[in-house]
Order: sequence, then structure tokens, then C-alpha cells
Amino acid sequence: MTVLASFLLAAGGHSRTHGAPDSDSLRVLHTTREAVLVVNDDNRKNERWWFVSPAIRPDICKTSARRVMFKSDVDSLVIDVEKGMSYDFVILLGNDSAYTRVKWVSDNPLEEPSEEMTKVAASGKLTREQAAFDLDALLYTFSEVHPDMFSVCPQGRLLSMAHDIKQALPDSITRPELFMRLSKLVAAIGDGHSSLQFPFNEVFTEETLRLPMKVDIDTEHMTMSCAGCIDGTVPTGADILSVNGIPTHQLLETMMEYASGERYFFRLERVRTMFSALFEMLYKADSYEVAYRTAGSKKELRCVLPALAFQEIRDRMPKDQSAQGASDTPYSFTIDSKRKTAVMDFRSFDDPKKMTAFADSMFTVLRQQDIRHLIIDLRNNGGGNSAVGDELLRYLSPRPFRQFGKSLVRISPLTRRLLNTDQTAPGWYWFDSDDMVVPRTAAEGHFDGKVYLLVSHHTFSSASSFAWAFQYFGMGTTIGEETGGMNVSYGDLVRYRLPVSRLWCSISFKRFWLYGADETDIHGMIPEYRTDSRDALEKAYQLIGVQGKLFN
Repeated sequence: MTVLASFLLAAGGHSRTHGAPDSDSLRVLHTTREAVLVVNDDNRKNERWWFVSPAIRPDICKTSARRVMFKSDVDSLVIDVEKGMSYDFVILLGNDSAYTRVKWVSDNPLEEPSEEMTKVAASGKLTREQAAFDLDALLYTFSEVHPDMFSVCPQGRLLSMAHDIKQALPDSITRPELFMRLSKLVAAIGDGHSSLQFPFNEVFTEETLRLPMKVDIDTEHMTMSCAGCIDGTVPTGADILSVNGIPTHQLLETMMEYASGERYFFRLERVRTMFSALFEMLYKADSYEVAYRTAGSKKELRCVLPALAFQEIRDRMPKDQSAQGASDTPYSFTIDSKRKTAVMDFRSFDDPKKMTAFADSMFTVLRQQDIRHLIIDLRNNGGGNSAVGDELLRYLSPRPFRQFGKSLVRISPLTRRLLNTDQTAPGWYWFDSDDMVVPRTAAEGHFDGKVYLLVSHHTFSSASSFAWAFQYFGMGTTIGEETGGMNVSYGDLVRYRLPVSRLWCSISFKRFWLYGADETDIHGMIPEYRTDSRDALEKAYQLIGVQGKLFN
């Protein structure tokens, strides 16, 4: 157990039990003495005496072992114990019978809290003690799962932060309020794959009165603009200068404290996806005075927007033309025959087998229609299964390639339980291989045209490793913003649910080095042509307009 685990470990706790079996099915242990030996997990060093007590019914023997043996002077009985279960038997001592129960209990209450601790009031609010328990359980689980939770935020500072949060807890607290406290702690760890999930459904009901305006965030310049407002009161695209007198940059800086990520621009991306929740928790009001400036104007304008329920906002919100026709599929493509160009909209690294079939179909069509330019759009791709990327890269790479150079994996007993697997033994695993992925041949459909990759600050995880390999192995031209995923980062996660509040958390248990990455120079994939991601497609077409002459 780690030092942090020992520091956090609380006392007490009871596990779940199951009812006793029928008396006819009870097993019997015979003894002529009042004490029998109990051996846990076949370890004679881990043994103790159990005194037969017929007056106690049942007489409960608690254990966290997987196997328990009761051994008397004339008999023995072995019980294989499963988590959360209890097992009843009878010890016969002369004419007396002792009804005995073996009950599994965790040796760590932070993993298996008592029923009393997890019982939440009808109001849904947690007590101060329950909230503090969840905080301890969260830190303990990170300490047991994450490869290095103090690599960004030093141990002293993170634990001091946890202490201050615990001291400031009120006597009772809601789940969303607890999220706001704990998410700052998780964000301080500085890992984009490790984050707390906001309980949206508890805050945003049909009746919730909220800000009747959608916003967009420029992650490069830390500014905010209107993406839609009731009755068009604030024009779409107008720069938002302040809300209720709070400047935009101050709003965003405050929200960033709750967003996980390695770089400021990726944390702003997280703020963009969580904006409605964070704004509701931090700046909720009956009405909102919005200061704004329209495009090309220096004049500051103001309006007051009332807080409205969802249905009224939807009825009064102008139709979002840009959202119409947006694809929900993980990958699709369209062809611009006039420009001999195909655009692949790649939104998620989902299902390697599906990608194999998709890529075969797409490149077959590209060959049949003599398409000479392929634009792959990763700007809205947050990652998924990296094996999907290998399937596509095999059609593009001019030479053998790899997405990852090496990785470090930490498997603890708790990680195995959270992953629900026993295939990997606890320990540290280091993978460093020169095995390369072989590209497809021309006969197998390798694409010999020009390829352009569009990326943004939102491009993360497997999407970022795809972009890195694409650029590193010279597969084509990269356009847009530095990716949100770093060349050295944590990844592959377990999902963990806090025992009392039931808030969901994701925690990394691996560390990855992309192929050729330098740990002294950590950054995302930096495009060859750096531009605002919103202008990346236009930039690709500009380049095609020049290079396309080669195919005339």
C-alpha cells in the first residue's frame, strides 16, 4: 500500500452480506477443543485462533482473504471466499453447536465503505462526513491506479489543496456542489484523460432557468462569441465582452480551474463543452446583462437577457444552419469531382473492423473516380481506439510506421478490479518495440495522391497520435492548430464511481510516448501550416489550387 493510501485509510466499515443457507445444507466442523486454528490464503504466517462460541448466533469471522481454512484437532474445513459474500457452517463441540459465519470484508474501507456511510438522505444531499469520505476515496484510488499523479502538481501542493477543500466542506452538500470542489482537485493533476464527469441531469431539467444564449470559445485567443441567442438579440458571431459585469477573460480563467488537460488551450476546449454547466454553477442569475461588440465595430452594445426554461429558449432560438446536416457517424467522406478532391469527416476512432471495410470502400471509390487529393478532417475528433488509426494509415504511409514508441503500464489490484479482469498480474509493465506496421502495397489499394490533415486543439488522444504519426512519417500536409493531445502523455483509463456521491471519474493507468517523441520537449502535433482551425479547410483548398496544376 502506498504512503498516500496509508495516510487516507479510514477505520471501520462493513461489507455486503448474503443470507444464511438452509440449515440442512450447512457444513460441519468437528472439534474436541474450544479453540480452532484459522488460516488465511494458505499462509501459515497469517493464522490465528478462533474460540468456539455457541451462545453467539451467528458468530461472525470477518476476512478479506480469498480462502479460509478452519483447522481443529480432529477436522478441517476450507471455504473459498468471494467479494461481498458470506458463508455459514456449524462447529460441533461435544453436545454444543456453534452457528458460525465467514463474512468477506475489505481490509480497506475506502474501497468498501460501510452501508451506513453510503446511505444518502432522501433529499439527495451528502453530509460533510460523506463528502469528505468521497474526497479521500478519490485520492486513494488515484494513488493506486495512476502511474504518477504528482508529475504535474507536487504531492505537498495537491494534498494541501485536498486538505483545504475538506476543511471548507459545508454540513450538507449536493452532488453538483461536490463536483465543483472535487473537479478542481482532479484538474490540478494535469492529465487530460483523468477527469470528473458533471451530473448534467441533476442540474438541467426542463424547468431549469438558464442563460438563453449559446457561446463559442476561441481557444487560441481566450475570447468568447455568441453562437446563438433568443430572438437574435445578440447577433451570432458577436464578441461577448462581459456578462453581468464580469469580463469574458475572467469568466474563462475561473472555469479553467475545473477543466482537466495538459495545455491551456485543451482545457479551454473542455470549458467549451462544459460551459453551460460551469456557468450555471458559478454565475447563475435571474437575468443577464451582456456586453458585446459586433464584427467590424468598435462600439460596445448592451442588452439584458432573462433566465428562461429550455422549451422557451428552444422556441425563440434562431435555427442553427451550420448544425444542419452534421454527421453523427464516426467517419464518412464526400467527393468534389470538379477539384478531384475527397473530404473525409473523421469524428471518432471507433471500431477497427468497421474502419477496415470503410477504408477499402473509400479508396476503391477514389481510384475509380481518379481522385488526386484527400483531405482528412480531424478537427472534431477526441480519440478512441488507436487501432482504427493504423487501419487508415496503412493506405497513406510511404514507409513502415508506428504511432507509439513506448509505453509504461501500471496494474494494481485495484486497477484489475476496476477493469474487471484477472488476465494481467499486478505490477509495472514497460513496452518498447521496434515492430513497425507495414503499409499496403499499390496492389492492395495504397493511395498515391496528395493528403492533407486538418487538426485543432480539440484533436486529442488517439486522434492526436494519428496526427503525430501522419506528420512524423511524411504522409502528407498538416494544417490547423496544435493538437490537444501531447507527444508524451497519460492515457487508457479506468472508470471509477465515487462510493457515496456516485459521481463518475476517469483515471489513466498508462503513460505513452509517441514514436520519436522527446520527453524534454512535450507538446502536441504542430502543423506545417498553422492557422485557426475554422480556416483549415479553406487553407487546404488553397494548397490544392496550387498543387492541383500537377494533375492537369
